[in-house]
Amino acid sequence: MVDVVTRFAPSPTGYLHIGGVRTALFNYVFAKKFKGKFLVRIEDTDKERSKEEYIKAIMDGLNWVGIQPDLEPIKQSDRYDVYQKEASRLVEEGKAYKDEGAVRLKVDKDGSTLVDDQVYGEIEFLNKELDDLVILRSDGSPTYHFCNVIDDEFQNVTHIIRGEDHLPNTPKQIQIVKALNYSGFQYVHLPLVLGEDRKRLSKRHAATDLMSYKEEGYLPEALLNMLAKLGWSNTTEDIFSIEDLIKLFEANDIQRAGAVFDKERLNFINQSHLAMKQDEELISLLEPFNNKNNFSLSSHHDPNRLVRLCIGSGNNLSEVSVFIKPFLCDFKEYNDEDFKKHLLESRKVLEYFCRSIENIKSWTESAFDEVIEQAKNDLGLPMPKIGLPLRVALLGKAKSPPLNSTLYLLTKEKAIERLNSAINTIS
Repeated sequence: MVDVVTRFAPSPTGYLHIGGVRTALFNYVFAKKFKGKFLVRIEDTDKERSKEEYIKAIMDGLNWVGIQPDLEPIKQSDRYDVYQKEASRLVEEGKAYKDEGAVRLKVDKDGSTLVDDQVYGEIEFLNKELDDLVILRSDGSPTYHFCNVIDDEFQNVTHIIRGEDHLPNTPKQIQIVKALNYSGFQYVHLPLVLGEDRKRLSKRHAATDLMSYKEEGYLPEALLNMLAKLGWSNTTEDIFSIEDLIKLFEANDIQRAGAVFDKERLNFINQSHLAMKQDEELISLLEPFNNKNNFSLSSHHDPNRLVRLCIGSGNNLSEVSVFIKPFLCDFKEYNDEDFKKHLLESRKVLEYFCRSIENIKSWTESAFDEVIEQAKNDLGLPMPKIGLPLRVALLGKAKSPPLNSTLYLLTKEKAIERLNSAINTIS
């Protein structure tokens, strides 16, 4: 069997977007499944719009999600002499001709070109609908279709895996393959990534730039997990690793219908991957977000417990950091709705806990269990009437870990100070 080689061929005319990452992922996984090679090629023939900063951003993005090429990427702008040589060969063989300074391929106008695609099946394109293709422009620069085919041959690519918007290009490229006497490629076209309105994913649906998800604190493995489910299905599992995906992946499980990118689904998958991390790794992952929020977990008396209890309270590391902050820094104001609903009429509860906390000897969660049980009896109140006002007083909001843990995760001095401050505010 021929060694499988796939490639991801982005144009550096912008940052790496979500649809591109999904294409790179499927190429990578397909190659790894067959112990083959995954390559990257920079298609920078658009001199006006291609920029070095975009090449760096694309490679940084692939590196972040762990999709690294097996060989050094090639750039089309370094290979103009190769394209010109192949164009000259076609002219000499009578398969191409010069036209107003450009070079055109003579397209066979009889019959049809059959594209045998592993997702969409056999599609027939009538040759009479194809014009003679420009392969070199009058300034000597190659066109997209021409260098695309030459480079796939040069890189020994076996399978071309790309978005289904490229399907109409395929008969043109097959004509070039035949003219150059190349052996040809197998095609796998992927359904487009759509927004929730089922239109092509764009900035109005969600951030399309990959690195914006890194900045928000999404995990790369969660993003790949989410993207793998866009247009492919061979598992009832929602949460899996790239290693699982390599084992399971088959091209014939790719669906034809466009796949909807759903932010809520990404949030669920990201929370699940966060929950599987060890405490130490979570603390390390949170550090840059905590730095932005001007606090450090190193000053907390039990950072592991704090992080473990708060990790489910945000969709991403940025939100989790914001949620944790009031345990270490004073908050400026109470959540308005929580204040009115839970704190205003709660003076009796706050004063009771102020006295109880003063007398507590052992600063543990189990010690607070006893205090809470006693409070329910002494105050004759149900748990929500005790827990909700205390949470708002202690953290500025009604959402927090269990009450015994919330008290334990603050220091004694800070808990008393915040209870007194709340009593003064509602007086």
